[in-house]
Amino acid sequence: MPRTATVVTVSTGIANGDRQDASGGILREGLAALGLEVADGGVIPDQRLAIQQAIIRLADFDQRALIVLTGGTGPTPDDVTTQAILPLLDRRYHGIENALFDDARGSTPRAPMTRLLVGARRGSVIIALPGSPGACRDALRTLSGFLSHLLTLSAGMVDPH
Repeated sequence: MPRTATVVTVSTGIANGDRQDASGGILREGLAALGLEVADGGVIPDQRLAIQQAIIRLADFDQRALIVLTGGTGPTPDDVTTQAILPLLDRRYHGIENALFDDARGSTPRAPMTRLLVGARRGSVIIALPGSPGACRDALRTLSGFLSHLLTLSAGMVDPH
């Protein structure tokens, strides 16, 4: 699987034109700087079905190596990204989630409020991050040390250690 990534912004406010996407561009630029071919997955509302349709299309049909969603991971009742993705995962990467949490705590005391998620579906790595630009920058910094290795192993390929 080539090093392909798609960034999807999950926000009803942005989808409705009420707000601007501040984190999608940060993620696209950061992932491209890490050597990935990055596509813009657009903006979708924070709705379970829309999120699940995007994941299934990108993982099952487009076979993207990496799918990053930004937004919808907070504590409000309308933040449903995590609940939408969980039943679609083949596996979950708790250690990476912990690393993202730990590194974000150095930037903001509110980091533990997020419900970010990292897992895989059919060889695609799926990462759901907060919609905060700072959280996305923190995540890119954390992921930069091992993302290539993660994508190689998740796709079932051998990567010498």
